[in-house]
Amino acid sequence: MTFSLRTVLLIALVVILLGIGYGELRYRNGWYAHADHINALAADKRTKAEKAILPVEQKAAQASEESKIIYRTITRDVVKYVQDPNRTVCFFDDESVRLRQRAIDAANSISGFDAGAMQGK
Repeated sequence: MTFSLRTVLLIALVVILLGIGYGELRYRNGWYAHADHINALAADKRTKAEKAILPVEQKAAQASEESKIIYRTITRDVVKYVQDPNRTVCFFDDESVRLRQRAIDAANSISGFDAGAMQGK
């Protein structure tokens, strides 16, 4: 049973190609498994973060809703004040000081936000 050089080289080439194909297959399977593992960890982290931030978002939404009512009232008063024909006179009467203080008090009363309080008189 003698094999020609051509047959031996062909068998060696097929074995080498099968080895490379098998190695590539194992490499890709390992890579995909690792990618799936990392994606699962990221999904877990994302769900934990969403659960942790949910109460803060609800509190912020409630505070924002409460502040809308206050600011709507202040805006209505400011519009009345600005439409005054003497608005260019730089004199701060009691009404303008009251509007400013109401805006500052409203900004300071919004709970759920990390911003520091504004300074009032």
